[in-house]
Amino acid sequence: MAGACLDNKSQFKGLDSVDLLARCIYSEAEDQSLTGKRGVYWVVVNRKAKNSSEFGGNTVAGVILKDGAFAGMDRSEALCPDTGSSAWSKSLSIAQNGGANPIGNCLWFNANWLYEERISYPNGNKHYTFPDPGSKPKKVIEEVVIQDHTFFRVEGY
Repeated sequence: MAGACLDNKSQFKGLDSVDLLARCIYSEAEDQSLTGKRGVYWVVVNRKAKNSSEFGGNTVAGVILKDGAFAGMDRSEALCPDTGSSAWSKSLSIAQNGGANPIGNCLWFNANWLYEERISYPNGNKHYTFPDPGSKPKKVIEEVVIQDHTFFRVEGY
């Protein structure tokens, strides 16, 4: 059954893609609108379409379980979602049915405050610096704000 409580992250392996997607959406966007939840869904779909090892390959499991890809997957909400909640039922529905893409080709998202902390404006252009050591600022070429999250894509992607 989708959303069954797990003891640890190693048990994510072997779950079907709908269950993994629902857990990712729920843990990343539990308190967000349907549009915000769909944004998380589409980030996974967009990364999967890239079929790049950087994003975990071309499977839902590969993308979601890529180390460090989705901070929510390290939270207790991903291990044991409240399956009686409205947030879970909406997350599960989106995982099953997708819905309209509100974020275009965006591949990342952050809370607005974190996104703004990582933005700079060299030469008047908006650039995002990833938290990886030695990361250089990359020009933002697509950006969508949904509630308190910013979905974005940088040059080269």
